[in-house]
Amino acid sequence: MLFDLFHTLVSVPAPARAGEPSLEDLLGVSSAEWERRYHTEDVLGRCVGRVTDAIEAMRLVTHAIDPAVTEERIHAAVASRRRRFRSGLVDVDPAMLDALERLRAVGIRLGLVSDAGADDVESWTESPLRDRFDAAVFSYQVGVRKPDARIYQIVLDALGTRAEDALFVGDGGSDEHIGARALGMHTVLVTRLINHWQPEVVDRRRAHADWEFADVPALVDALVGSALG
Repeated sequence: MLFDLFHTLVSVPAPARAGEPSLEDLLGVSSAEWERRYHTEDVLGRCVGRVTDAIEAMRLVTHAIDPAVTEERIHAAVASRRRRFRSGLVDVDPAMLDALERLRAVGIRLGLVSDAGADDVESWTESPLRDRFDAAVFSYQVGVRKPDARIYQIVLDALGTRAEDALFVGDGGSDEHIGARALGMHTVLVTRLINHWQPEVVDRRRAHADWEFADVPALVDALVGSALG
């Protein structure tokens, strides 16, 4: 079984929830414009490994908006972002960890397929998720991202599993279900976290999922309950 990471298994807390200043306060630039360049459009190619240094990435995107932003502010913004992403990766919902353990207990091998820049997953080695996966790939490591078939295939090969025998579970970002289906996998859409962040996208993503559950624990309840029943 293959899983997406962000908005499927974990969610990075917003600055206010994490007790951090907003990006606009830290850098003095539009948060919406910065997010568009850094995340939505990934203008630097962070997620395919073209830029892997967190400070360089922050500097390049910020200075493309306002070249006058100081190094002090850039370093402060990187430090704040690191704290939030660490919280998302380390402080994982215990119910999510338990759900993965239940899958492993019935012999299901688990793989992770994540669109992520190096700076997004700096704290992966500290995450309790790490030891619960038999194989994991981040897009920056392999130079391709979802929905490219190659990124799924890398994990399938590591698991020794055929696409038609695998299930892909995710929130639907990056057209991930489209890519998984094209390779022959069945797909599951999980909606709880994305309903919080971007409820307007859920209806469109449903069209590419074979099944839908609120979250991973609900999926596991259905799967393990069916297997034991």
